[in-house]
Amino acid sequence: MRTSKETLALSVVIRRTHVGAAPFNWEVHRFGAPAPVQVSAERFRSMEAAYQAGQACLAAMISKRPRPTGPEA
Repeated sequence: MRTSKETLALSVVIRRTHVGAAPFNWEVHRFGAPAPVQVSAERFRSMEAAYQAGQACLAAMISKRPRPTGPEA
């Protein structure tokens, strides 16, 4: 399976957005876009937990997209 250019333009960003026991959340960003594509509603206790959840969401987003057909694929 080939990786599309659109897929390569997506990344997961972890941010500290709150104070307290669970201050982190993740965002999916597209290169060059002014706003995130998706932001987690859930907060996480650690950056690692937020990153793993963001990666899982990103994988789900990529797998749900329709596959291009034709000679360009």
